[in-house]
Amino acid sequence: MSDSKINISGSYLIKAFLIMGSILAILYVGSSLLMPLFVAAIIAVLLDKPTKKFKQWGLPNWLAITLSIILMIVIFLLLTWLIGSQINTMAGDWPTIKEKAAEKLNGLSEWANQNLNWDYKDYIENNKRLIEKAQSVAGVFLSSLINLLSQSLIIFVYIVLLLMQKKMFINFFKKITSNPAAMNSLLSESSKIISSYLFGKGKIMIFLFGIYYLGFTLGSVPYALFLAVFAALFSIIPYVGNIIGGGIAVILSYLYSGATPALIVIGVISAAQLVENYILTPWIIGDETNLNPFITVFGIILFSMLWGMVGAIIALPIIGVLNVIFEHTKGMEAYAHLIKKNDS
Repeated sequence: MSDSKINISGSYLIKAFLIMGSILAILYVGSSLLMPLFVAAIIAVLLDKPTKKFKQWGLPNWLAITLSIILMIVIFLLLTWLIGSQINTMAGDWPTIKEKAAEKLNGLSEWANQNLNWDYKDYIENNKRLIEKAQSVAGVFLSSLINLLSQSLIIFVYIVLLLMQKKMFINFFKKITSNPAAMNSLLSESSKIISSYLFGKGKIMIFLFGIYYLGFTLGSVPYALFLAVFAALFSIIPYVGNIIGGGIAVILSYLYSGATPALIVIGVISAAQLVENYILTPWIIGDETNLNPFITVFGIILFSMLWGMVGAIIALPIIGVLNVIFEHTKGMEAYAHLIKKNDS
């Protein structure tokens, strides 16, 4: 009789679980220190591309870095102004939105009681509590953004230092390995994945915003600009983001204006998703981050639990870099196979 059992060391499994648990604990406990550093590193990789372009034009290193940082600040301020102005508009109309939402929910509850024989008692109070819970969820989302803004200064400092001392960090990583060429390849591919994915996602978000805003405006959907910005920004989170952003846009348009605007939002978002999935993503991003969908969704959930909304946004670049690390490390090829999307 052949031996059908797999020979895996129990001590190996214990060490693996302990290492994974320690890493997760460090990421969670040290979130205030590590999260800004990770965000800064990713942004620094993005800014390295325009910095190289400025240097190719003959500008000195310090001036190229300065112009790249100024470009980042301008984009950041424009996004902050746009999102802040829309949130202020929504906040001013929030009492009206709550009132209309309560009317819609009460109407649905009455219809369910009459036509579906539901015995839904005290639905008025329950619906009020439901709206309050939705308001608290929105508050959590805003607090996550405020938390990121509060750490923007230290992130800015990290970005400047990382760009200025780029060669020092590269040489450090080369010196800690016996194969500098392999480390150089690892760093190059990691940088390429981060920049290709996020620059590509940025282009796709601009396309989606244009489609959303045009469709919502033509359909007379209320808060067309806010909903278009909101849904487009959430598309940066793979799989889950489109569901969250589109779902909230549908719910808000229905509660405020009724079924017709909600159906228009559904139609516009569905058409935009077809364009994104079958045209924009293959054309702009391609196979640069060809990762396993299960690992991608799991990673997004995991990092969102660790670092909130920011973690969900930077999860995929981190997973992509982990895949590159595993591919370039002996004995870790199986983990790379798990992360990478495979046809068979």
